Amino acid sequence: MGEAIGFNTLKVGQRVKVKGKPAKDGSFVALEVSIKSADENAACEGKIQGLDPQKNSIRLMEREFILPSGIEIANVQRKAITLGDLKVGDVVKLKGAYSASQGFTPVKVKMQEFKGFSIEELQGDIQQIDPAGKTLNVLGFTIITNEKTEIEGFDRPERRDRGDRPDRSERPDRPDRPHTKQ
Repeated sequence: MGEAIGFNTLKVGQRVKVKGKPAKDGSFVALEVSIKSADENAACEGKIQGLDPQKNSIRLMEREFILPSGIEIANVQRKAITLGDLKVGDVVKLKGAYSASQGFTPVKVKMQEFKGFSIEELQGDIQQIDPAGKTLNVLGFTIITNEKTEIEGFDRPERRDRGDRPDRSERPDRPDRPHTKQ
């Protein structure tokens, strides 16, 4: 398995946003990992796979989340709605707290606008890193990274060295820009 550029810059306790796809085994294949500033709320965003009004639960990312009674649920316009107003296929963001012993406990559910494609998202602190397996643990999910995973928010050496770029005035490929250097 290849390594995502920047994987070794990630640290336990660091806040990240992970975009990707959940797998049937409960893991999460990361397409993108972004380093974020600290926040007390964790978040999961994805398409609803199932609803159970009797258990007051919602299923997304191959996991079932029990919603506390009286949880705030809002539609895309941020108007209050009930669990009964949601349907399978709707995209929602669950916000809440995470602890290793309690798991993820949602305190808010917000419908999100469907953008025509489905990329799920997790946001929380890195609890564990496996350097050999190139995996992270965020919100109880094992995050799988590979050479296709983009890691953003760290200082890449290649971004600091821009000496290989030609000066704009030396660009004959841009006839709209005058060439002032001779």
